[in-house]
Amino acid sequence: MTNRTSSERAKQTPLSRTSISRRQSVIRFLAPVLLFGAIAPAAFAQVVLVPAPAPRYEQAPAPRPGFEWQQGYWQWEHGRYAWIPGSWTAADVHVRHGYPGRIERASMAPAPRVERLSADALFPFDRGNVGDISASGRSDLPQIAARLRSSRASHVEVRGYTDRLGSDSYNMNLSQQRANAVKSALVAQGVPAAKIRAVGLGAQDPIVQCTRPSGPGLVQCLQPNRRVELVSFVADDRRWADRYQ
Repeated sequence: MTNRTSSERAKQTPLSRTSISRRQSVIRFLAPVLLFGAIAPAAFAQVVLVPAPAPRYEQAPAPRPGFEWQQGYWQWEHGRYAWIPGSWTAADVHVRHGYPGRIERASMAPAPRVERLSADALFPFDRGNVGDISASGRSDLPQIAARLRSSRASHVEVRGYTDRLGSDSYNMNLSQQRANAVKSALVAQGVPAAKIRAVGLGAQDPIVQCTRPSGPGLVQCLQPNRRVELVSFVADDRRWADRYQ
């Protein structure tokens, strides 16, 4: 009985040491990551306006009965501006006294305004509730809210993003929490809740890829991907109206 117990203990010892070694490795990896997350707000507390491209000239084709030409426009897709070519749409004809009214050509919708906020500046590491927003992050939000209240923007999308580290479901939940938190903070500053849509997109639409770094260097390299984007659409941009009904 004694020999059997000693044998079992001998078999358990290497496994126990391996387990301890793995835990120590995880701690050594996470310590710089947590330190980076703690100091990041001081380094990245800023709002960056993404410059919109200049309007493109597009030659309208010959008139087509019953249709109107919708000029091309810039759209914000997957973290960048994308040009959507012009196309024909059914004309909205108003009948007056039995005769069709004048058909007006649809004007080109202006490009949406895009502002980026570093998630590392807004939130502590691995946090995403409205009460977790840092002091440096809170100092930027009143200015954004004031601009939204006085601008022509009728709809605003708050898009939360994470880096690729972690599971897809975890990143989606964290990005949604952060988008909801920023929306709540803007609503508290007087922006109508009905005009804001909060969306969590997880690790989608990365700005940087970072294929070479590893460990803490990878965490720092992926910092631009951890962000919150505020995409503002003007009142006459009918392409987005169905999202807010």
